[in-house]
Amino acid sequence: MIKWIVVMAMCAAPSRASTETPMEWKGQYGGPAEAGSEIVRDVKSWKSLWRLLGKNAPPLDLKKFIAVAVFPGERPTGGFTVEFAEPEMKGKDLVVRHRIKAPGGFATQAFTQPWAVHAFARPRGNVVVEESSP
Repeated sequence: MIKWIVVMAMCAAPSRASTETPMEWKGQYGGPAEAGSEIVRDVKSWKSLWRLLGKNAPPLDLKKFIAVAVFPGERPTGGFTVEFAEPEMKGKDLVVRHRIKAPGGFATQAFTQPWAVHAFARPRGNVVVEESSP
């Protein structure tokens, strides 16, 4: 029982502990039913994003970072995830690529609304979000 609680706590925590380096958060429920993405540059949008997800906004220094949220839309089972590729700088612009990964084995047999939020170092230019082929 205790191992299960620890595993669940680790899943809810950001993938990196320090606010000085980029972080990522993911979930299977709470994202919008429609597919899309959102670029977050300010505190108001950051808090709004987390309200949409039904969670409290974790700390993030939005003077140093921007965040990209990706919503694959409603899916027929659990196990769908968003995988971010290494970002690429094109001049002053930041290109963020991601792909939607399908479950690879057993999955919850329920409708889910997966989501992922990843923080990146704030670029001087624009942020471009692109979906890669699986």
